[in-house]
Amino acid sequence: MIIESLFILFLLFHVAQVMVLTMTIRNPRDNKDDPTRSFISVVIAARDEERNIAACLESVLHQKYESESFEVIVVNDHSTDRTEEICRQFERRYINLRHINAAESPTLRGKTNALDQGIAQAKGEIILITDADCTVPSTWVASTAKRYGPKVGIVGGLTVQKAESWFNGMQSLDWVYLLGLAASTISLRIPLSTIGNNLSFRKSAYDEVGGYRTIPFSVTEDFVLFQAIVRSGRWDYLCPVDPEVLVTSQPCRTWKELIRQKQRWGKGGLDMRLNGFLVGILGFGLNVLLLLALLTSGLLWFLCGLAVKTVGDFVFLHSILRRQHRLDLLRYFVPFELYFTSYVLILPFLVFLGGPVVWKGRSY
Repeated sequence: MIIESLFILFLLFHVAQVMVLTMTIRNPRDNKDDPTRSFISVVIAARDEERNIAACLESVLHQKYESESFEVIVVNDHSTDRTEEICRQFERRYINLRHINAAESPTLRGKTNALDQGIAQAKGEIILITDADCTVPSTWVASTAKRYGPKVGIVGGLTVQKAESWFNGMQSLDWVYLLGLAASTISLRIPLSTIGNNLSFRKSAYDEVGGYRTIPFSVTEDFVLFQAIVRSGRWDYLCPVDPEVLVTSQPCRTWKELIRQKQRWGKGGLDMRLNGFLVGILGFGLNVLLLLALLTSGLLWFLCGLAVKTVGDFVFLHSILRRQHRLDLLRYFVPFELYFTSYVLILPFLVFLGGPVVWKGRSY
């Protein structure tokens, strides 16, 4: 009965977690008391993104925000394709876009080096970051900027992935689940993480923690920057669940890319605080006990547990997607649930036995 007792306990924790997280999802109040209109800098690091960079820049440049009140800095991170050429074409068309080539750094590696050089040249009081394979809504800059009250230092946001097949759709729901979890825990004042393709911060907050030149290197640079600013204790932090700031990213095209992405995220998450590990252990433990219940306690135990877990996952995703006006993504729920249950079990082995992280042609 030990497995059955543990199974029931984990299911109860899962139900309680879903209820708490669902009830705490909320949008923080806009900064309506601040009459100033901040100058904004958007920084984009691009490495071999000729397929995506044009759509990204078109979306970022066409904002419901005065063009003289924001700039776009795209940093070419040693691309070997037509990325630089495409960026130069945009630079000639738009006066508020600047293109720079990342120089080698003796201390910084990869994307952190490109981002740091772009941030160093940024004129804005508030820095917005997205990736070159993303598109943003026309309200992204304005709706992000209005979150910045006097004490707010960093603001995360949610991202979905372009979904044209079940393989894309299950990835998108995975991102919604994980980022919804991050947004909910931030509302609970238990900040776990956010994502770097929809991230903003005050430049003063970035400088106060030393920026990427001082923060320890991580393959998930967004996570360590978010944690550094939060742990400084000087700034408030937010993560709105708002369709006006919802970013759309390109999904991984192959299983190999997807596995490498999960390995990178998993290794980056090893620096997470205890509360983050507890959330991960709950998910891993529940899936392990599902498998053990099938093997030792019988099919009925397994099916009952699977039903409770599935309903909980559906309710949580529904609560996030309803706020984002993206309930259409729920048509991919079945492949997502199969994928999500499987990779939660496999992830620890990828992290500890999967070898070095390979990302954008570089090994870490």
